[in-house]
Order: sequence, then structure tokens, then C-alpha cells
Amino acid sequence: MRPWAGSWRWITLVLLAWGTLLFYIGGHLVRDSEHPERSSRELSKILAKLERLKQQNEDLRRMAESLR
Repeated sequence: MRPWAGSWRWITLVLLAWGTLLFYIGGHLVRDSEHPERSSRELSKILAKLERLKQQNEDLRRMAESLR
């Protein structure tokens, strides 16, 4: 009966480690999915900047054509 006592300790330790890892990963997944509005705001800001850059590019292209 003595050899089984050590095995149960290792099994308990492994299960505890797995539980901790799953809890840690689950916490990150929940936290990342809590702020979809923040992501959409950032995306809209990026798209607005892209639209301004497109307009500047078009303005510069027209200026270059007028100089030729």
C-alpha cells in the first residue's frame, strides 16, 4: 500500500497544474471577449485614417498632374 501513496500525490499535483492552466487560459479568453466595442472603435479610427490618407494621395496625384 505504500507505493500508491506517492502516486496519488503526483496525480493530484498534475490535476492541480492542469486546473490552474485551464483557469489561467479561460480568464484570458473571457477578458479578451469583454471589449468588442473597444475593438470596433479602434477599427473605425483606423479606417478613418486610411480614408484621409487616400484623400491626401489623390490630392497629391492631382497636384503632380497639374505640375506636368
